Amino acid sequence: MADMERSVAVEIGYRLPGGLLIEQSSTTRTIAVADLPALKAEGLLGDQDITNLDTLVAEVHQGLEDRATATIEARAQTVGQAAALRDLKVNRRRLGHCVERAFRGKPELAQYRQHSYRGVSVAATCNEMNFKLAFAKEHQAQLAATGATAAFLAKVEAEVRALENTSGVQDAAITQLPESTRAFCEAKGRLYNALKDINSAGHTLHADDLERAAQYNLKELYRKRGKAKADPAPAPAPVTNTATTTK
Repeated sequence: MADMERSVAVEIGYRLPGGLLIEQSSTTRTIAVADLPALKAEGLLGDQDITNLDTLVAEVHQGLEDRATATIEARAQTVGQAAALRDLKVNRRRLGHCVERAFRGKPELAQYRQHSYRGVSVAATCNEMNFKLAFAKEHQAQLAATGATAAFLAKVEAEVRALENTSGVQDAAITQLPESTRAFCEAKGRLYNALKDINSAGHTLHADDLERAAQYNLKELYRKRGKAKADPAPAPAPVTNTATTTK
């Protein structure tokens, strides 16, 4: 598994709900353990990967029990950014399909894919989308015929600009986190990375069986985002002389 810098893990974890990460981990662990002999035989995963997952789940669970409750306003901002990022990634896939239909077998498709770095941060995603939008505007006539209309591109650009604005607010909030909350966010970010790594191993193992490969996903993490009660957002500053709240 590729290691992750702490600052990146904190940024990812800041916007993810710990409760749903734990739910997803339980589902993913069950599937991976069932496949573990085959995964070991192919050198894709080992016992240490399951142990690492369990350790990170325990850290996130402890964080949910120990950290201070933050304001509803900050929570809404964090959940809103996560949902906006999810929507932008959906539209990124749609734009990619439109480009492929318009330029299949042509050099323009390779040009578009040169800027397909899938960074984990909000800033990286926005940078990638700025390149893709520039390409789409340059080839707007061809893409309109495959579904990437001017209205769709305008919508995507508005989503990118909104995320760029909230990214700056989030960065400022992260710098003010107390160490205990930063550690909690880091654990969530590393748990997310561990889940992605296990999913990648499962997709590799079942590359010839799309149905089994599809079991390795993050549906539990994302399916309730609009309905489930979100975790309280990380506190922007340490709380002194106050007992922690236990859920």
